[in-house]
Amino acid sequence: MRRVLISALFAVTALTVPALADSVPLQMFVGGRVVTHVTKDESFHLFSSPVDKASYTYQWPGVYFEAAFTGDSVDAKVNDDQNNLYVWVDGMHKLTLTRPGKVTVSLKDLGPGRHVIRLEKASETQATTGSFDGFFVPDTANALPAPSYSHRIEFIGDSYTVGYGDTSRGQVCTTDDVRDTTDTSLAWGPIVAKHFGAAYRINAYSGRGIVRNYNGLAPGDTLPYLYKFALFDHSVPASDDGWTPDVVVVGLGTNDFSTKLNPGEKWATRDALHADAIRSYADFIKSLRAKYPDAHIIMMASDGAANEIADNMKAAAALAGSEGVADLETIVFTGLEWMACHGHPSLKDEALLSKLVIDRVSLLPRFAPGS
Repeated sequence: MRRVLISALFAVTALTVPALADSVPLQMFVGGRVVTHVTKDESFHLFSSPVDKASYTYQWPGVYFEAAFTGDSVDAKVNDDQNNLYVWVDGMHKLTLTRPGKVTVSLKDLGPGRHVIRLEKASETQATTGSFDGFFVPDTANALPAPSYSHRIEFIGDSYTVGYGDTSRGQVCTTDDVRDTTDTSLAWGPIVAKHFGAAYRINAYSGRGIVRNYNGLAPGDTLPYLYKFALFDHSVPASDDGWTPDVVVVGLGTNDFSTKLNPGEKWATRDALHADAIRSYADFIKSLRAKYPDAHIIMMASDGAANEIADNMKAAAALAGSEGVADLETIVFTGLEWMACHGHPSLKDEALLSKLVIDRVSLLPRFAPGS
């Protein structure tokens, strides 16, 4: 994973005092699902009526926040002691925050003119959340409208979509290794989206399947069920208002079939598992079509496990197609080295997968040059 020392251009201080009265929050583009909390900031009561203060709680991987401003300084207010976060300015990686806690990150001497700042979640956390209080500039004259995007892509999946351990040097990893070497920003999905200059969402969770999670863990809490929520404890339903992707890429099924059935699981046979997975996967694709009627849907699977995963995907796609889902295609990927943590895709594999999807998406009229 990339490491950057804090240079003299940056100051990181504990967020122990209220924002100054002349500190102006920037409008943001939020990439990914968050829960927004709006409160009254009483720190302004001596000067005027309390103002609205927003905080954004996140848990899904690959979440990012972007804002534009003029001038040579900006603050980012973070509250996250579990995740690895990246700070980017004008497309350049400036800073890595490794489980920073509650801090204000002050970036100075950026030079005159327009700048775009981005805070990006690189790691995966399944049991904890982080929060972000926004970007701030000294004066309203420095504030610009939030960045916008003409194309949007949603990626739905499991650890292959998360980028599980993708920067590791081998397959043997501890829990800490997985935490420190998982970098969603380098996974194939964000690579695809950034190639097209598209906004994206990563709605993925390592170990989750269509009807069965890895080795039968957490029965019922599968990805299609988890997909309904903004937070993994099921406390907040997902609100995707305003999010209309052009393409939805779904990669599920690996965890359903990667291990043998255990005694006591609901499927008596492998055939019963396949029948349930095919029906449920088709229903999930149908729900995505209803939610996003104009999106092109791509289903992806590896050729591993003697094509068991790919064959299940193809059957689900055929069933969904026969029941009215159009503008749907499948991709079976092969030739990966699987040398990252616990046999997951490596950075070399991420490049192969991203090229495969880029080549397919490039054929869509809406992604043609100049569209």
